[in-house]
Order: sequence, then structure tokens, then C-alpha cells
Amino acid sequence: MERKGRRSRVRDNIYFGAFLGLVFPIVGFLLFYVFAFYERMSLSHYWDQLFNTSKLSAALSLAVVTNLPVFFYLITARQYENVKGLVGATMFYGIFIILFKFF
Repeated sequence: MERKGRRSRVRDNIYFGAFLGLVFPIVGFLLFYVFAFYERMSLSHYWDQLFNTSKLSAALSLAVVTNLPVFFYLITARQYENVKGLVGATMFYGIFIILFKFF
């Protein structure tokens, strides 16, 4: 039993949480593309269209929502160091989204 607790604490660190917080929005962005636009356009065309129509910030905002289930899972699992990393990565995306929105 102690071994299980020790193993879960090894993964409970801020860097792993930041990794999760950076990867899940990318996966969410790609899943949104696959389910919504895959048959109509290529990924590069979709990316260009997002830049040209200034909708990249909206697409990234939608992609960051994929961090919510991870956040609630980590809170439930009491992995608070992972939560800190996840929130930090989400804030990084938030700054990135604001820059795309206004500049």
C-alpha cells in the first residue's frame, strides 16, 4: 500500500502537470479539426484560414477547455502539484490567446 502512494507522488510534480497542460489543448485542437473540418480542408488550409480570419484565438480558447477534465481529475486525485503545473500552462495559453486576440 505504501508503494502505491509513493508511486503516485512521483508523478505528482509541477513539471508533469505543465506537460499535461501543454499537451491536452494541442490534442483538443487536433480533435476539433478532425471532427469538424477534416473532410472539407487540409490542416494547413485550416490553420491558414484561422490566421486570415482572426479566429485563432477562438480556436485556441476552445482547445484550452480540454484542460478542464484533467483539472477536475487531478483535484479529485489530490495531486495538487500537478494542478499547479496545469494551471500554469493554462495561464501560458491564456497569455498567448490574448496576444493573438489584440496584436
